[in-house]
Amino acid sequence: MSRIAPHDHSRRFFKVVVCLERRPDGGLRAWSDDVPEFVLSHRNVDALLADIKPALDIILSAKFGDNILAEPLVDWRNALEESGIIEKRAELPLSWEYVAHYAQA
Repeated sequence: MSRIAPHDHSRRFFKVVVCLERRPDGGLRAWSDDVPEFVLSHRNVDALLADIKPALDIILSAKFGDNILAEPLVDWRNALEESGIIEKRAELPLSWEYVAHYAQA
């Protein structure tokens, strides 16, 4: 997160890019160069997708010492289906953007 200074409340929103990569067993792996501590991997695509937001919320909140929420800018499941990634093997990694913001107290 070198682009964002911790505790810089003048910037209420910032972008986090999450990348997806297919695993040899058909599952997915998720990671982010913006948040090096964030790495998820699961054989079940829906389980992985469900874990992204809470993992980012926890990691970013700990990193910035404040309550941070990450919201996807697209519906992951629909995007994967429309791209044919879930129905057929596709070239990955893909990436989608999240917006992270300080939660209202």
